Amino acid sequence: MADKIQSYTTIKSKSESKYKEKGSIFLAFAHPINSIFDFDEILHAYRKQFYDAVHHCSAYKLIDGSFKYSDDGEPGGTAGLRIFSAIERAGLNNCAVIVVRYFGGVKLGTGPLGKAYYETANEALSNAEKIFFHRFDRYGFSAPYELSSFLYRHLTNDYVKINSSDYATGINLDTFLRSDSASKIIEEIIAGANGQVEIIDKKEERFFEL
Repeated sequence: MADKIQSYTTIKSKSESKYKEKGSIFLAFAHPINSIFDFDEILHAYRKQFYDAVHHCSAYKLIDGSFKYSDDGEPGGTAGLRIFSAIERAGLNNCAVIVVRYFGGVKLGTGPLGKAYYETANEALSNAEKIFFHRFDRYGFSAPYELSSFLYRHLTNDYVKINSSDYATGINLDTFLRSDSASKIIEEIIAGANGQVEIIDKKEERFFEL
């Protein structure tokens, strides 16, 4: 079984670029996405906006390992795969790029055509601000009131996201621990708590921006 991905890089927001080659115009739009549904909505919107364009080529890659690319009528390997290569070269996940082409009347040939799609996608990604996400795992901590300071001392840092707190019966914290540090944090709490802290693995993971 493959190890779970611990972190990934994506783009912060939409980014664009424009490329011209022998009369043809290529417009690239890079987007952060979280699902295939996000991608489908974005592609549909560009097909509607640029309804008069001859091609709406695209590619995406998600952190679960799924990816897809489409030539949308262009010669095989000249568009979607080149766009996907730009995403791969940038080291990005949860990212999609759509390149819209307006044909200029002159056929470019597979080499120049592939270069045009790659360069347009690559420029859009280069223009984008990159952000970094890390995987966190969800844990619950319960302890008597007198251990409040002890718990907060171990759970107040960049490796912990406190989701909620409840003091109705002792201290109860719902947290997300950065996955590569969770074991160490839990071991330190167990070692100093004299059996007074209950820890529940809630079997949920989430990615947070760092």
